[in-house]
Amino acid sequence: MAIQHKVYPAESADIKHFVSGEKKKNDHYLHAVIRFNSQINEQLLTQAVEATLSALPLLSCRYVEIDEKAYWEEAGWTGKDMVHVTIPDDAEVSIQKNLTVKLDEKIGPQLSITIVRENHQDTLAIVLNHMICDGGGFKDYLYLLSDCYSKLAEHLPIPVPLIADPLARSIHQVFDVMNEQQLKQIKSAQLTKYEQSEKDWLPLTGDERNPFVLTQQIDALQFDRIKDYTKEKGATINDALFAAYICALTDTLSANPIVLDCPVNLRAYLPSGAQPGFCNLTSNITCVVPNHVGATFDEALTSVKKVMDEEKGSLEPLRVYWDLEEAYQTHPLAKAKQIFPTIYSIPVNGMTNIGIVDERNLKFADLYIRDVFISGSIKYAPYFQIAVTTFRKKMTFSTNFHGTDEDKQWLDVFVKNMIHYLPRP
Repeated sequence: MAIQHKVYPAESADIKHFVSGEKKKNDHYLHAVIRFNSQINEQLLTQAVEATLSALPLLSCRYVEIDEKAYWEEAGWTGKDMVHVTIPDDAEVSIQKNLTVKLDEKIGPQLSITIVRENHQDTLAIVLNHMICDGGGFKDYLYLLSDCYSKLAEHLPIPVPLIADPLARSIHQVFDVMNEQQLKQIKSAQLTKYEQSEKDWLPLTGDERNPFVLTQQIDALQFDRIKDYTKEKGATINDALFAAYICALTDTLSANPIVLDCPVNLRAYLPSGAQPGFCNLTSNITCVVPNHVGATFDEALTSVKKVMDEEKGSLEPLRVYWDLEEAYQTHPLAKAKQIFPTIYSIPVNGMTNIGIVDERNLKFADLYIRDVFISGSIKYAPYFQIAVTTFRKKMTFSTNFHGTDEDKQWLDVFVKNMIHYLPRP
């Protein structure tokens, strides 16, 4: 008698990321690095991963496509399959290697954590399938994982259940709390789309065989200066990041206007206190700002703030999800996947501000965390994205790209130039 494996429905957002991977826009994986000043207990970490499976069962599943629908099927993977230890000759080379691995979603598991050990100091290189959740969900998962590790280390019971409803993954958890007027606005929203050409492309060659993660950082003093400066201008840190990005792109591109992808966290539409499962609840707005040749950072900041203020409160980002869900629910899978790229089309250049990683929530027992960053998927040329994470007021700018060594050198200079535009102490 055949064993019946538990299955979970694949959501339209899951498939959206899978299609982006198939179309070689990005590799649809999320990445994180956590650096400790000592060694983590790998047995406890393995047990902690195992404990989180009750909240995120898809980690141990494989992704399955059939004629009509797609779903996740339990494949029996355990924490031992997801946690590995390596003691390399060169820790940084090993971190890069293990941070840029490609998981196989159709086999599983959907999570890889490599403990890179050097001189009694460990670094976690973590890769998670973006089909399962977005950057906000990934950050919440790391909080949950660290909490389970801490409880195991302190011989405390792990709550059951870990989260209220692990299967609350559908976009309908947002739509279902909308009133009739809001739903009407969503259905009638006109999406902002701009035709893009090589004028919008950065001068990158690309190399599918060579993925890398490049990082730059600014310290707490500069973070405080940016925060104070933007407050004086009635703007936000996010506005400042986009303004600096606009300035750096203006130095490089002849395109006018500059068109950027700006992710939007749809959790803001949920009722206060609502806890979704681990899922993709990020949509996008298109930030369109005039080319600022010869303009100052302040002028760019004013332009970005104007665009962002106009977008606040807009239900336009939900239109994409409405259309994706409708296509997925009304068409066979193969047809829906053909339709998806016509619905979900993002600008070639983008930035995602993953925000603050709270050290009070990311705590592995008594281990001291030296540094953390989270970044998105690894882009293929001409697509490009910068991800920003803040930890203890230190900002990490992460660039994930499949490219040549020359691309890496060029991007290193580009990101440094962008940071140069930001206010300094």
